[in-house]
Amino acid sequence: MFKKMLVIFLISLFIISLQAQDAKNMDSEDFLELCQKQLLNNCWVKMSGKMNVRSASGERLKPMTLKCAAQLIPNKITFKATLNKTQSFKIENIFGEKHDNKVLEDKLGEDNGFAKVGISAEDLSLSFMYWDYIKEYEKESLGVLRIACRVILLGNPDGSQFVKVWLSEKHLGPLKVQWFDPASLKSKKPLQVLTFEDFAEKNKVWVPLEVKITNSKGDLQVKFYEIDAEFSTKIPADLYNTEN
Repeated sequence: MFKKMLVIFLISLFIISLQAQDAKNMDSEDFLELCQKQLLNNCWVKMSGKMNVRSASGERLKPMTLKCAAQLIPNKITFKATLNKTQSFKIENIFGEKHDNKVLEDKLGEDNGFAKVGISAEDLSLSFMYWDYIKEYEKESLGVLRIACRVILLGNPDGSQFVKVWLSEKHLGPLKVQWFDPASLKSKKPLQVLTFEDFAEKNKVWVPLEVKITNSKGDLQVKFYEIDAEFSTKIPADLYNTEN
């Protein structure tokens, strides 16, 4: 079954780089590598917010609290998400020459709120950014600000999933993501679409404030109200205490 990803909005670090001015002229794979390096940059983030869902039938579900925390270092992301203070999931994604995913904690239970809204908590990470490069499309500009993006298709090494990612030439991070399985890729009809709607800076770390997702379960909106982040190799003792 296709795992509908919820990109870990909190760790999408849109850190402006001096190299970004040349990004539009880079080779496709060199540009992708630059974005990958920009993402994993020795920092930690912690965010709290609300998840609002409107089902495919039009029904509005009861808002849910969402807390996320992550540490990012070169070649590794450690991430935890907690829904309604009770359902938690923690995972470690390792990249580079060796790729590995480890589930460090799973307290989702049978009443899995993530699954109800079409989200796989197991995929709450930007691990797709390290999938295999397939091709680059024509450049596009997004939003009223007409943000210049390079559009790249990546594939899961096992061939089960694909993502089409709009990467900002200036910020070197994803602004829009579409998910496909092999069949939907042929039909060009994405199974899920995610867009970042608003951003904020905390101690020079850029994180999204609002994220919108559309999938077969309906429309989902996440808004974060409490943000803490820092560039550091040391993390707070309570970073992963997201049940409170």
